[in-house]
Order: sequence, then structure tokens, then C-alpha cells
Amino acid sequence: MLTVSSDSGYVEEAFAWASRRALDWVQTDAAPGNLPSYWAGYPSRDMFYSRDICHQAAGAHLLGLDAENFAMFRHFARSATPARKWFPIWAFHFDGRIAALDYHNDEHFVREIPAVFDLCYRALDQYDWTGDRRWLDDPDLAAYYETSVGEFVTAHDADGDGIPEAGGTADIFLGTATYNEREAPLLIAGDGLATHYAVLRRLGRDAEADRIQATYETWWGGDHYARGVTKDGLDFDWGLESHTLAPLFGLGGNEQSLDWLESKMNDDPPKNIESLSYYPELLFKYGRDESAWRWTKHLIDSRDDYPEISFTVVEHLVAGLLGLRPAAGSALSIESHLPAEVTRLTADHVRVGDWDLRITQEARQATEVTVHSGPGALPVTVGAETHPLEPGQTVRFTV
Repeated sequence: MLTVSSDSGYVEEAFAWASRRALDWVQTDAAPGNLPSYWAGYPSRDMFYSRDICHQAAGAHLLGLDAENFAMFRHFARSATPARKWFPIWAFHFDGRIAALDYHNDEHFVREIPAVFDLCYRALDQYDWTGDRRWLDDPDLAAYYETSVGEFVTAHDADGDGIPEAGGTADIFLGTATYNEREAPLLIAGDGLATHYAVLRRLGRDAEADRIQATYETWWGGDHYARGVTKDGLDFDWGLESHTLAPLFGLGGNEQSLDWLESKMNDDPPKNIESLSYYPELLFKYGRDESAWRWTKHLIDSRDDYPEISFTVVEHLVAGLLGLRPAAGSALSIESHLPAEVTRLTADHVRVGDWDLRITQEARQATEVTVHSGPGALPVTVGAETHPLEPGQTVRFTV
């Protein structure tokens, strides 16, 4: 089982709370007929939602919930049918039944374009963590990846530019362009565009990804990008997810736009805390570590019972602070993101593929990795150094 120790009692206490609370949400075998699953949505709703599992999956892996991740992602993949124009269902009960709260019929159900691609991207991310070929080869998942960038786009691309559009009504039961359900009636949104872009990159469809990247660059407005497109053209108002998720998934992300984003994140944060849970992931990605840590502490101090918070706090404290980037379950890169007030952090029993690791970070000066067990040598990269670590071996990297 994953454990965390640190010179910061605050970090140790936060991890103890987050890991315990996240595991409390597991629903596997909690009732007859349940899928391997965990709660992913409002605590008042006994369901798992597509957006939520996408963002909880990394923390769930770190806590050993690989069977739950696989079962839920595959269940969503199976639900994207021609009758639903290749949108997956928005939410299920733990026994696999469609949640009627968010589904009336195949033409009237909650659907948001980013979720289509987010499910693909986060599922492929699980392959990087686990090395489990089922994430690539399972027939339902493999078909979902292809239809999402194929038939789904064709079915929702009225102008033939390779980018799916929403109807512009802002009605979640008719389909929206963004995860921001309080957003203006966008036809295309930054988060939908960026998740699409990220999946194309992951699938090696670089020409299509390049075209999306070029489109996004036309949205530049001098100090920030537009949040999306309405029937009247580009919309530059603050868009919450439609702004913050774009650089998270690889679009934009220049220093000027990130400065603007940070100012808006500070001055006009979202009302719903689950949207804030993306902030550390975004800021760690771009090396804005003190800001990332400040938002991580905000999530920790909230002790909010929305399941996404405990799962993402686990992710931020381990994968975020240590800067863990696995590849195909057979290699690992590490880059310290420790803030000034945390000078030592150890995560023990981190699973990457079939390897069981202990990773200690000492400020920005040294990283020590021990391989407890594994099928052979695991290449570990810290800075410019790469070492293949055998089971039972410890290597200390200095920067």
C-alpha cells in the first residue's frame, strides 16, 4: 500500500486524510452486482461520472484501484453508440445502470464534448502507469479511441474543418462544447479543443493535431486566448475550464497567457471546488510550483467531501510534488516540484507497471529511487541522468 513520509507533518497528515477518504469511496462489492468502481460525483448521488473518473483515475491508480479504473472506463466506452452519435453516457450507478437523473433518452441526455476525448486521454494515461495492454487492446476501448476521433468528429462537424461543434444552446441535455456548465453558449470551447488535440497526439495523428494547434493560435488576443467560439465569433471572457484546461492538455501555455490565467484563477475562482482541483496539475506542468502548492493546500485545508478532492490530493502530493511521468509502464521520469516549505518527501510502494518503487526527493538537490521488485531493469530518468534500476537496487541522483 502506498505510504508518504516527509519532514512536513502537514504533508503526512494531508496524505493520511486523502488516502483514507478516497478509499472510503470504493464501491466494489459494496452491494450485489456492483462493478469494480468508486464514487465519482456528488456525495448525494450514488454514481460515477465520466468527467470525475477522468480526473480521479491517477490518484486511484496510486492507491491500487486499477481494476476499478479499467471497469469504469470500459463501461463508458461501451456506451458510446451510433444512436447516441458516439457520445458516451454521462453517469452510471455502481451496478452499471444508466443514471436516469442525467439521461432521458438517446437524444436527450447530458453530454459535454471534452468528456469524449478526456476519457480517451486518461485511459491511455493509465496504460502509461500500468503497462497493462488491455488499455490498448481491449476491443471496447480500442474501438472507442478510434470512433472518438473518427465517427464522433464526423457526426458533429457541421463545417467540415475537423473540429466538432456543439449546438450553441448551453443546454447540457442537448450537448455543450465545454465542461463549464455555466458557460456562454459556445459552439467550440478551449477545453473541448485541447482534449481533442491531446488524444490526436497520443494516437500519433500529428497532422490533425497540428491543424487544431494552428486553429487555437488564431484565438490569441494579445495577452490571453479566447475561451471559445460563439455564433458571433471569438469570445475572450474568462472561461474557467475552457481556459485552464487548454494548456493542461497542451494548447497555448506561453508565459504571458499563464500569467493572465493565474491572475484570473486568483481573482475570480470557480464556485465549485472540483474545478479548482485541476489547478495544481496545470501549474506543476508548467513549473509554477509555489502556486501549485498554494492551490494544493487550499484543497487539503477544505477537507471537502466531494470525492474528486481526496483522489486528486493523493495525485498532487505524490505524482505532482515528485514530478512523476511514467511511460508505457516500463520507464519513469522524475522532476522535483517540491515547494520551499517541503524539503523532503518519500513515497513508498509507487507502482509503475510491474515495478514497486520507493522514491525520495530532497528539495531540488537529490532524488533517491529504490526498486523493491519488478520483472527486470526499469529505466529511471532524473534531469540528464538515466539509469536502469534492477530489483533490489537503489540509485541516488544529484542535480
